[in-house]
Amino acid sequence: MISVLNLSQAGIVMGPSVLQIFGKEDFFVITSKETNMMNVLEGLGLITFSFIVGIRTDVSVIRSTGKLPWAIGILSFILPLSFVLLAVEFVKKSDPIGGFFLYWVGVLAASTSFQVTSFLLDDLKLLNSEIGRLAMSSALVSSIGSWVFTVYNGFFRWASYVSFQTADYFKMEIPRYLMILGIVFGLRPFMFWLMRKVPEGKSIKESHFFVMIVMFLSVSFLCEYMGYNAYFGSMILGLAVPSGPPLGSGVVEKLEMFISSVLLPAYIMNVGRYINVFKITAAHFTLVEAIILLAFLGKLAGALVPSLIGRMPFKDCFALGLILSSQGFYDLITEEFYTILTVMAVVSESIMTPLISYLYDPSKRYLNYKRRTIQQASNENELRVLLCIYEEDQVFSLMNLLKASHPTRERPIVAFVLDLIELVGRDHPLFINHQFHQRQSSTLTRTDRIISAFNQYELRCEGSIKHQFYTTIAPYISMHDDIGLVALEKSTSLLIIPYHKSDTVSNIKGVVRNVIDKAPCSVGILVDKKIIMHWQSDSHNQSQFHVCVVFYGGRDSREALAYGMRMVENPAIRLSVIRLIAEDEFITDMLETKLDIKMIQDLRTMYEGNQRIEYREVIVKDGVETCGVLFSLDDQYDFMLVGRRLDSDSPLVAGLTDWSYVHELGIIGDMLASSDMKNSASVLVVQQQSTVEDLARKP
Repeated sequence: MISVLNLSQAGIVMGPSVLQIFGKEDFFVITSKETNMMNVLEGLGLITFSFIVGIRTDVSVIRSTGKLPWAIGILSFILPLSFVLLAVEFVKKSDPIGGFFLYWVGVLAASTSFQVTSFLLDDLKLLNSEIGRLAMSSALVSSIGSWVFTVYNGFFRWASYVSFQTADYFKMEIPRYLMILGIVFGLRPFMFWLMRKVPEGKSIKESHFFVMIVMFLSVSFLCEYMGYNAYFGSMILGLAVPSGPPLGSGVVEKLEMFISSVLLPAYIMNVGRYINVFKITAAHFTLVEAIILLAFLGKLAGALVPSLIGRMPFKDCFALGLILSSQGFYDLITEEFYTILTVMAVVSESIMTPLISYLYDPSKRYLNYKRRTIQQASNENELRVLLCIYEEDQVFSLMNLLKASHPTRERPIVAFVLDLIELVGRDHPLFINHQFHQRQSSTLTRTDRIISAFNQYELRCEGSIKHQFYTTIAPYISMHDDIGLVALEKSTSLLIIPYHKSDTVSNIKGVVRNVIDKAPCSVGILVDKKIIMHWQSDSHNQSQFHVCVVFYGGRDSREALAYGMRMVENPAIRLSVIRLIAEDEFITDMLETKLDIKMIQDLRTMYEGNQRIEYREVIVKDGVETCGVLFSLDDQYDFMLVGRRLDSDSPLVAGLTDWSYVHELGIIGDMLASSDMKNSASVLVVQQQSTVEDLARKP
């Protein structure tokens, strides 16, 4: 939305509204040939954009939409339409011609655009938030109602004006319905056949893309030839394209760059050519503003009333009303009315975007007064863990980590497995609960294989591990909202997400960073060097599995040590704890120091007489010696645990902070995960959950 606003503002600057101020209204002299060329580009951009909109719109979500989105969607269309039509009828009594144009202004102002709502939520990074999902579903319902009303109301008004007969109308509509049936029952099955030709995880071939473009242009031309708007056919064809990968996302990916770089800027910039603020009269400006205000109040009421009845917070309800009130650009009526509507669309979006961001922040719900940590879970009967997966080969790594966590029938582990899939080629994010979702296809997907692997593992564990499965399909930039929501609702004590230091998964780094900042429980970042893959078998001696905890004090180190102490309860695991102590460090937080000492005392109590636990202290002067200690660790360890956060002013890392390190892993965690380490053990970097009390204690 921001880029579109910038383009529209540039178009206004290049239009007569600004040039006339400097006496340069004839600066851009456009001939009829250039006008035709611009109109062709504008038309091509509009039908291509309609095709993309259709592909990205998943109409099937209406079937699973609850009562609240239906109520909001219907009311946010009916209420503003009723308000503006009553006002228009009042104006018509004194100004029939102005009332005629004002009627269409009212219909446009009362309509809701699903695509504009999607763009706005994407800009605000709220697409898969709770209010974002509700707004998308409501906007889809409202958009369908607006679209049907606009199309058929326009026709019936034109028919009554020219005394068109009803029978003639139905004859004229027959080709339209035949075309729709041909797309649904002819072209759509053909598209599914094309999809089956694409291997899973692969992109569509150029030949597939060429076929889709030929279909798109043919349907658009046929629709225009039959007397309908070309964008109607392109929209219907787009809706028929199977959304998501590989076909829908492949077509969108190949077309989107051309659309966003060439056609859409040409269309939006062309908006400025018709905007002339000097043709606005005070009387018409007042009337149009009154209509826009009535439509806005109607949409606000349509969103507020059902939401408040559904017991949503008032601020969230108001933010939802603002989201549904967002408008795009218009392409009809008089130049004066067009100018007023377009300028007001730009102004309103410029105001509403920061206002919505201020009113609704989904991360606030993750602030907790109750601790959800491994330390706290040590006193409970079960450990609840959220496992995030975005690649199939991470399954065995997480299984081995679960096994190392010592699940038993008396103290089982409940693992919530969340498959992370990037939202591509569609606008509507999905969250799937596989406990209630039945598979629709006989073809096994990545998620099906992940579920099958964990189910087999659960059977082998004989009741010590239980799994629940979920899938989120969302943009990477806001995927942490779904991760945090599952962790919050399931009261997990630990959230584990794998991490690669390679650049090939740079988008995941943003997800990890957001999870670290906003997770409602402790977080474990798993850097798997594939060294524990062998431990998946039960047929060999397991007593060689060796876990090492690097302890240097603080909440995160205590959390890592608590996890290690739980692991060593498994008789097949040995635990080594290496405590790093700074030679000249001053105690700045007495409470934290006391908690560290208590944790070490608990460890000493545990390892008295236990030959599988080793504890040693190493005194270091600065970061160089710390580095030497870590890099001197031999290859006897299979798994290493370390806290993430460490004060950059600590003598333990003096001189190391000047070197670049991976922020998500912390200074020590980044060193342990480095390929330069002699030790090839996998690393779990742990961050303890921060409660409201912890945040209040920060200076």
